[in-house]
Amino acid sequence: MVSAGLFRRVAFTTAFFAYLQIALGGLVRVTGSGLGCPDWPLCHGRPYPPADIHSIIEYSHRSVGTLTGLLLIATVVLAWLVFRQQRPLVAWLATGSLVAIAGEGALGGVVVANELAPWLVLIHLGLAMVILGFLLATALMSLPAGAGVPGLRLWTALAAAATYVLLLTGSTVVASNADQGCHSWPLCGGGFSIDFGGANAFTMLHRGAVLVIGILIVYIAITALRQPTLRVAGLATLVVFALQVAVGAGAGITDAPFFNGMHVAIATLVWAGMLSIALLALPRVDRVPAFSQLAVEKRPA
Repeated sequence: MVSAGLFRRVAFTTAFFAYLQIALGGLVRVTGSGLGCPDWPLCHGRPYPPADIHSIIEYSHRSVGTLTGLLLIATVVLAWLVFRQQRPLVAWLATGSLVAIAGEGALGGVVVANELAPWLVLIHLGLAMVILGFLLATALMSLPAGAGVPGLRLWTALAAAATYVLLLTGSTVVASNADQGCHSWPLCGGGFSIDFGGANAFTMLHRGAVLVIGILIVYIAITALRQPTLRVAGLATLVVFALQVAVGAGAGITDAPFFNGMHVAIATLVWAGMLSIALLALPRVDRVPAFSQLAVEKRPA
């Protein structure tokens, strides 16, 4: 019989590979490797990539995606075996990730066919974050039963939603090439003067959103440090958010592929951290089987 412990290991492994796929997707974008394999699902008409760096990067992204899909199927099957009666929410969350990744795979083919249209790339990233969210929820909601943190549920949910929106606004800036005209930090006009001219307006709006939502992220993470069940997630989120600010500054000033690639990868970790805090603040309750409840009701007083 499959144990809940085994399921959790599989679920967290699947979530990790989903994150790795997103990070590789960011590498594909910043290195301009999106058309390294111009056809899909093959690569230059073959089941393996040619000896070209862009083809290898793009093919690696697809390969990790395939492995993630297989792990996800295993997660869904195990979720129904282990939690369909005890905690059916876990099984439905796993199933939701399977539906989403099927849509992501189909969308990937459309993105390639449309030669990386910016709005399709944005939807592709947004759906990838949703898949990661489903997988994190599947893993975290399978943890042993707990009451959560009632007083923080609303604020943590709002912070997670705001972080998701912030991530997509940053992707919009990159996809539209608005960041190419702003090579200074923290502002565009030489670093310390406001510049809303042309495409710089989009970059300035994104950085303004980073400031406002960043304050909320720090507040929620510090508040989480005071809760034993949220402490690890809160500390990890604070660390990755500080790292994200530093990498964002490097990306803004240098426009180097390293910083740009890390910017996407660490932004995903910030989203995962805020979502984890929000999920851990929710209650995890096992459903009482009907026959057990009936036995309790019939027990003499």
